[in-house]
Amino acid sequence: MKAVLFDMDGVLVDVSASYRQAIVKTIKTLSGIEISTEIIRHYKNRGGLNNDWDLTEKILADSGKKIAKREIISVFQGIYSGNHFDGLILQERWLAPQPLLRGICRHYKTGIVTGRPRAEARFVLKRFDCGFFFPVVITMNDLPPGKGKPNPAGIRLALKRLKVGSGWYVGDTVDDMLAAQAAGLHGVGIAPQSEQARLLKENGARYVLPGVEHLIEIL
Repeated sequence: MKAVLFDMDGVLVDVSASYRQAIVKTIKTLSGIEISTEIIRHYKNRGGLNNDWDLTEKILADSGKKIAKREIISVFQGIYSGNHFDGLILQERWLAPQPLLRGICRHYKTGIVTGRPRAEARFVLKRFDCGFFFPVVITMNDLPPGKGKPNPAGIRLALKRLKVGSGWYVGDTVDDMLAAQAAGLHGVGIAPQSEQARLLKENGARYVLPGVEHLIEIL
């Protein structure tokens, strides 16, 4: 049996009004600089900045603002998670239809490999009542520092726990596709925009789809 593994942000969950806005608001709070989501997309497309705390730090540094990482994380989490998950995390939408996931689970072993902290991944799965579709969920807390995507360690750990060696990884960034290749899986890119689709294809995506709901067409 093969595996279908999913990234969470931008694939299973729409984070345009949560994580992306948390980056914008954190940078504004710490520096007074206003950035657009297009700038965030530009940095994401370059690869190597899968973690949004790292991405925020990089944009600030490129703007001439050297701010301690712990301060960046504190402000970011206050905006995103809030107090007991009452922040921008509540602006997220679930993207993967349950009938699609039920169909995939009948033929594949499923799991999630995400750069989110464990508590945030658990919260969103419970909120949208979808945790039972994913018996294995690998988060940043399951990996040593520096082993997030594009490093394949998270995907390999998910495969080990599922006791499978092949399958698909569904993601929306260059780092996702590079990690999938390094782990020996076929990468499936989710890219609503043509420029993003081109980048994912150039970085190893076997297929590129406009949304996760189209996944059934290739499996």
